Amino acid sequence: MHGSLLGELSIIIGIALVLASIMKIFKQPLLIGYILAGILAGPILGLVKNTDTLDGFSKIGIALLLFIVGLGLNPRVIKELGKVAFITGLIQVGFSVLLGTAIMLVLGKGIAVALVVGVALSFSSTIVGLKLLTDKKEQTRLYGRLAIGVLLAQDILATIALLVLSMQKDGFGFISSTSLLLKGALIVGVLFFISTRVLPKITYFVSSNTEYLFLMTIAWGLGIGYLFEFTGFSLEIGALIAGVSLASMPYAQEASARLRPVRDFFVVIFFI
Repeated sequence: MHGSLLGELSIIIGIALVLASIMKIFKQPLLIGYILAGILAGPILGLVKNTDTLDGFSKIGIALLLFIVGLGLNPRVIKELGKVAFITGLIQVGFSVLLGTAIMLVLGKGIAVALVVGVALSFSSTIVGLKLLTDKKEQTRLYGRLAIGVLLAQDILATIALLVLSMQKDGFGFISSTSLLLKGALIVGVLFFISTRVLPKITYFVSSNTEYLFLMTIAWGLGIGYLFEFTGFSLEIGALIAGVSLASMPYAQEASARLRPVRDFFVVIFFI
């Protein structure tokens, strides 16, 4: 029998508060406490019944975190660091794949299994990396922007890797892969047109009312993130691109400040 969603949220957030307090005392990242709270409330105590609803909350947290990070990334800076970040990410992923594959081969696994495990080991958790950077307020520093670029490059490479694996497993053909890439390019092109040609002309209309600004930006971030996920890309890439597309707008920082409290709540649910 499903319990009350409000009751479950109250209990798991209370558990998270206790464990986060312990982490704070020992000067550890609070997200460790959140993850331990989820393990305790879920597999150990079995308190979570509304799993689908909480999963939806966690996706909102992912989208908002990446969207706000994107709002702080000026497209000019991305252009300057993009090449370096992508090359660094490519080298890191390539080295990790080779190392992971070699280890699995030494353990006696077949080449196919070894490659899959090697690929899986080469990717970092974008959400964890960004949470640590934002907690330390380092996402706008040079190394922070490079780290975000590397994480984004990993997401792109992960998408390509999943496409290749799908082709091997389900016969996902060249035409389908090309169609997916074309859809992604089309979405980015439309976003670029709107953010450079349409939004600057309605800046006053959007920013004249803070409540409307909050509603517009949160609809933009969640909507674009879902659109990318719906078309076969990752939610992370979509939400980040949605934020970057608004980063040059004069109201970007105000929108980011108003979204942070909402983001913090849903991100906590994600880690739990």
